[in-house]
Amino acid sequence: MLPSIFLRLMLIIGFFFFGYNITYIILYKRKHQKKTQSKEIMNNLEEPRFLAKIGVFTTNIFLTVSCMNIFFYELFSLFIPRIKFGFLTEIVQIIGFTFVIGGNITLFLAYHELGEYWTYPIDGIKKLKLVTSGIYGKIRHPIYLSFILFSLGFELILLDPIMLILFIISFIGLFIQAKEEERILYEYFGQEYMKYKEKTGMFFYFKHSKP
Repeated sequence: MLPSIFLRLMLIIGFFFFGYNITYIILYKRKHQKKTQSKEIMNNLEEPRFLAKIGVFTTNIFLTVSCMNIFFYELFSLFIPRIKFGFLTEIVQIIGFTFVIGGNITLFLAYHELGEYWTYPIDGIKKLKLVTSGIYGKIRHPIYLSFILFSLGFELILLDPIMLILFIISFIGLFIQAKEEERILYEYFGQEYMKYKEKTGMFFYFKHSKP
């Protein structure tokens, strides 16, 4: 295991850039706030599935507990045994940090591409546009991908078995949430969204071979 001071430093760096990304998009959205009423979306909106709600809620818990480890890592370690991979443990933790950095880069690219069109959840009263440029030209859900990378990275850094369970639940929930959003976007954009979907990956891009 890496010394706790290095683990804390990894967490601090990860959350610093995560906080920057969140602050950026909130301030940008507030500055460029535009609203349009879409009856079509409002009529088709349904309550998110229970597991999707649980997934998003679990993701928030996961990130909160990860942040708390900055201050209480030793205390948590007294009650929760850490997963170990022998001589590979430290390498696994470093790989986890690269995932956290990758998640921050992905979130940065996604937020800067969306700009004023960022909205969560899709509520039908905000200006909507099908953004297909930049990172969205390759994958449809880079923001959810960034949260998956964050969570996986923090888990590999902390090697906490309880947080591993939370990660699995949050991953399933984010996947269901992404599928729900795709349904809504298809109802709003129709064939334009279907063509976009055919050319992109959900979380990861795979080059489509021409027939």
